[in-house]
Amino acid sequence: MATTATEAKAASITTSIREPWQPQLPTALTPAMIAYEDDYMLIMDKPAGMLVHPTVSQWEGTLYDLVKAYYVERGITADIHPVSRLDRNTSGLVIFAKEPIIQFWLSQQEVIKEYLAIAQGHVAEPQGLIDAPIARKEGSIIERCVDFTRGKEAKTAYTVLGYYGANTLLKLRLFTGRTHQIRVHMAYMGHPLVNDNLYGTPGPQARHALHAYRLALRHPVGDYELEITRSLPEDLRKILY
Repeated sequence: MATTATEAKAASITTSIREPWQPQLPTALTPAMIAYEDDYMLIMDKPAGMLVHPTVSQWEGTLYDLVKAYYVERGITADIHPVSRLDRNTSGLVIFAKEPIIQFWLSQQEVIKEYLAIAQGHVAEPQGLIDAPIARKEGSIIERCVDFTRGKEAKTAYTVLGYYGANTLLKLRLFTGRTHQIRVHMAYMGHPLVNDNLYGTPGPQARHALHAYRLALRHPVGDYELEITRSLPEDLRKILY
């Protein structure tokens, strides 16, 4: 009996489903995770698989908890105020302010945020700007989509850094901060991120290939330019080779 197109697609999806991802998360803040620290702020390299701060469904084991324990251990009496956030399964640089006024001052400036990502397929244009509004997908509390009627402005610039097998390594810069922005925009282009179970290949929650590698800002007190970078982590480098 001939196989229909629907059956073939279903078989393809079934064979591509991944095993559930079990990240090995740190139980304490390690020196390697601290990208920058002074009396006013702490910038950390968050591992994939960890929430930035507690939620109603997870009250402990977050980056916030590690920072809190680190403060206690070091006798630091500062506050803990998240300035930037990342999805659980995105790795990379996150800023915590140590005082409310520092959080406010940082929120008033444009912090340059750049990412490294590995996308499925070969992105044809060497660089470009994705200007496509994003909205919550109807019927979902998590998933977002490009929607030119209901969506809010969303802009992502990208540069192709190279092709590795069937994938493309990209550098991306956010000009807006919509939920899942890079993941939605790359899927909209027809090049979802590798291992993105929500916007790419269906399957159990996985570590999608996205890393916040660079932050550039003006120090809110010292009044000088500050640039922090963290290279692509080992688990994502393995995808390239």
